[in-house]
Amino acid sequence: MQDRPTTAELLATVADFLEDELMPALDGPLAYRTRVAANLVHILQREDALGPASLQREHAALCGLLDIDPNAPRSVTADQVIDLNRRLVAAIDADQIAHARAWPVLMEIARDKLAIVRPGYDAWDAKEELP
Repeated sequence: MQDRPTTAELLATVADFLEDELMPALDGPLAYRTRVAANLVHILQREDALGPASLQREHAALCGLLDIDPNAPRSVTADQVIDLNRRLVAAIDADQIAHARAWPVLMEIARDKLAIVRPGYDAWDAKEELP
């Protein structure tokens, strides 16, 4: 079993190479695409670090909205969370769950996702968007 380098170390190495060595040597569209690639690597880094806990919180939040036993399994899968999201959409469409009840929970889920894909945007409070 190989313990090193870790996923985080590999991603950091790729990001450093793209940002510190490659981007300064490029210009125009290729520099732009390299910047995009570096940003994608940073998203992967955050997903690796924050994703599992975020998925657990989303699972627990959706279970709470759907009145399902919130005791999450030891290992929550993305497919389970996708299924819960589908069930929530159906429940909202059927007026079984009020928009006002779902809104704050869905905003917390969105903030968790934004912390991974676009840090800084996760602080938005969206008060002007309340239903």
